[in-house]
Amino acid sequence: MTRTFVIDATVSKPPYSGVQLAAMQEAKAVSALAPGSLVFGTAEGFTPQPAWARNTLGRILWQQTVLPRITRQLDATALLSLAYTCPLRCKCPVILHVHDIIALDYPELCSNLNILHMRMLLPSSIHRADIIVVSTQYVAERLTTRFPEVTAKTHVVNLGVDYDFFAAPAPRLTTLPDAPYFFFVGNLEPKKGLPTLLDAFGLIADKCNANLVLAGRVAWKSATITRQIADLKSRFPERIHVLGRVPAEQLPALHQHATAFVFPSIVEGFGLPVLEAMAAGVPVIHSSHPAIMEATGGNGLSFDKGNAATLADIMFHLLEKPEAAKQLVLQGKRHAQAHLWSHWAEKVMDLL
Repeated sequence: MTRTFVIDATVSKPPYSGVQLAAMQEAKAVSALAPGSLVFGTAEGFTPQPAWARNTLGRILWQQTVLPRITRQLDATALLSLAYTCPLRCKCPVILHVHDIIALDYPELCSNLNILHMRMLLPSSIHRADIIVVSTQYVAERLTTRFPEVTAKTHVVNLGVDYDFFAAPAPRLTTLPDAPYFFFVGNLEPKKGLPTLLDAFGLIADKCNANLVLAGRVAWKSATITRQIADLKSRFPERIHVLGRVPAEQLPALHQHATAFVFPSIVEGFGLPVLEAMAAGVPVIHSSHPAIMEATGGNGLSFDKGNAATLADIMFHLLEKPEAAKQLVLQGKRHAQAHLWSHWAEKVMDLL
């Protein structure tokens, strides 16, 4: 029997980050196991949607009107929708990946367009879906607490990592000074907890020679964060490096040569950068948010979210005693190797 899977990865477009990156990797991994799958998106090898459907509003309209017609024409076995929403009038079975419900739980941390999109389509999409995939038990609990009627069809499948890409040795970037540094990557936005990291670095900067390296675009509701970065940079002008969005090819090097990767998020659905850091062989320091605790599997150093003093103590300890991180690095690499994108795809294919 011929099976035809349609995969909606249209949320993913370059430069990839966060959910966009996850959707791209998920689509590639599933299509590798199911040759002949029709994957919509802008990554190499995918089928691009029309030009008018490549902004957010156009993509939503395309998903709700054109995609159902495509699945009917192909007599699709199933549709795999990889980012929060799915066509409400699709006749074939639908598997929906809900990465988080932060826009519903914490709208103050999200962009206005994201809030509107999720309020309009997320509840209807989860009710339409035949199977819901979430990345952590934390998201499963948040989703089923708010929508208990979808409990039976909700399944936890942890995200994966491109281990070989992050583990391959990469030379240190010559654009950074030859000094120890702490590294963060992610959007500069409220949920990432950057004020805690900035405060923590301010507490240790006078007694060490380490730098702070921040990579990621300035995103929504970021005025307070950018002011705090500017204030810290005025105190330590040669020690704070704000790189903006960096090419993916630079991430392994930025991770591998850091003293530690710091992920101080207030809330996450998973926290993919912690797996990437572990694959790169760098110690991970992270907030105690439940989703991130699941993502690290106990292989990082955690602090109570928002507690800058504790974070500062951990950062300073790793500077003073780098040998303390060796076992942590080994555990982290083993943990990352057990969470490949191919493993994610195999579990989702079982559901398909």
